[in-house]
Amino acid sequence: MSDADTVVTAYGRLDKAALEHAQNSFDTTTVLKMVDELDAMVEAVRDRDGLRERLLRLHAMAHTVINGAGMSVAANRESLPELAGDLVSEIQGMISRLQVCVSQLEPLEELAVHS
Repeated sequence: MSDADTVVTAYGRLDKAALEHAQNSFDTTTVLKMVDELDAMVEAVRDRDGLRERLLRLHAMAHTVINGAGMSVAANRESLPELAGDLVSEIQGMISRLQVCVSQLEPLEELAVHS
């Protein structure tokens, strides 16, 4: 790639065509929305009955059933497979939301100069 195909910016040398495309199509507020999305996911993980606590509960249940350990959580909630299924679904939802973030960031990655 020649110097004519690149632009020097305060944040590095960028591909000129990719930069022009981004300037015409990329909404930088998308990145701020990702911050909000990430904050919501972190809160969902750390909440009182959030992902972290439910994973710990699943571990205790699996440890009892699979390893024969003593019961360390009450047996009055959902079954082990129900909890595992709920967690799988929630984690898959988070992965989907993160994949959307990845696709939204790719135009910025494409600003890289390729030799």
